[in-house]
Amino acid sequence: MRRLPIVLAAVAGLIVLATIAIDAGLLEIPGAATTGPVAAASSAPSSSASSSASTSPPSSPSSTPEPAGPRPTAGPYVATDIERPDLVARLQEVLDEGRVALAAPGIQASVTFADGRHWTGVSGVADLATGRALTLDTPFAIASASKTFLAAEVLLLVDAGLLSLDDAPARLLPTTLVAGAPIDPQITVRMLLDHTSGLGDYLTSRSLDEAVQADPLAVWTPAQSLAHVGPTAGKPGQGYHYANTNYVLLGMIVEQITGRTLAEEFRARFFDPLGLSSASYQGAEPPAVELPTAYRYSSVRLDAKPQDVTDGSDIRPFTSITTAAGAAGSVAASARDLAHWARVLYGGRVLPPDLLELMVGDAALTQTLDPPFPYGLGVQVFTIDGRISYGHSGRLVGARSVVRWFPDEGIAIAIVTNESRFDTTPILREMLSIVAPREIGSDLPPG
Repeated sequence: MRRLPIVLAAVAGLIVLATIAIDAGLLEIPGAATTGPVAAASSAPSSSASSSASTSPPSSPSSTPEPAGPRPTAGPYVATDIERPDLVARLQEVLDEGRVALAAPGIQASVTFADGRHWTGVSGVADLATGRALTLDTPFAIASASKTFLAAEVLLLVDAGLLSLDDAPARLLPTTLVAGAPIDPQITVRMLLDHTSGLGDYLTSRSLDEAVQADPLAVWTPAQSLAHVGPTAGKPGQGYHYANTNYVLLGMIVEQITGRTLAEEFRARFFDPLGLSSASYQGAEPPAVELPTAYRYSSVRLDAKPQDVTDGSDIRPFTSITTAAGAAGSVAASARDLAHWARVLYGGRVLPPDLLELMVGDAALTQTLDPPFPYGLGVQVFTIDGRISYGHSGRLVGARSVVRWFPDEGIAIAIVTNESRFDTTPILREMLSIVAPREIGSDLPPG
């Protein structure tokens, strides 16, 4: 079994990717992912974000400090229906070691198999000041992983004949302004889904960053968010340029077609029918369980002091940034529900086979563009340790998520945390090596 030094080595190699303004400010990484060379290139910050980036070198992994605050024991906070105590213990050990390696306040992880069996565990606490414990059902802000729900919603409207991927948002939203101008008529719904519209990203705007900090309790509308969109990143259909702007527009299109809010639509389509009991659309409905406190850090040093950025409401990280993210990233959910969602979505229980194939297959197109990136219709398609995976990552200040479905192994893994400095993919990779070792059949949980 690979142990903590491997996890730490992976983290050390990725630390530089976290050294951007989102930890000093309040923005989200464009297409945040760090699973390979292509993904690493995509994680580069915009010029406006990099101006306030912290450049303090990280502490040596060999001297990783324990995060401040009390820690619950792991035992009472682990649930599984896998009949392998040794495997369960190994997964929890990796989670505990990974949390310490990342100096994270709290982490929750879940592994779900194709037949529905699962393991879920937590490490650390929901609040450093009070020691409030994490539970298996604690929801976290999943940020851009929310896009997977909206992409599925759009494709279901396509399946129902209510929308076409070739439709022009300019026609569907004729009065909507992006940075004060009408939507480019050459842009299509498909381009919004796979981030090839060329639109700028409002969540990397310095003006938005300043505005949400000025009034953390303000509730933002899509029109307010779209007013902060920066210059275009390219011509429609000619390159991959991750922009939360695309999904704000998609959310507006869905609400216009259905006559319901996204919160109502997600609950009716996905949350309730699929038993995602921890899931909620923040800013529009209360959380099922209180979310963890969101923490920002002044640098990537592992001994940096955590700063509570919550605003006293039940929204995480805080009201203005989460409602500004809106359709692009305001869902909250537990790791178990996020893993279950990946299993049913990419496993074929949500979309018809042709649309699921289209969702994933579009990544082959975006990878041929300039710049290239393997992003389909609301899904990142990455190879992790030689294994194909579908999923999404997400990041807002004080919140980070990653979820991957491995179709060949029939395994979904989701990890959520209440810090945003470091990618948790190294922990995910370690868990994958435990539940699906290279020697096929040598160490799999019993059927």
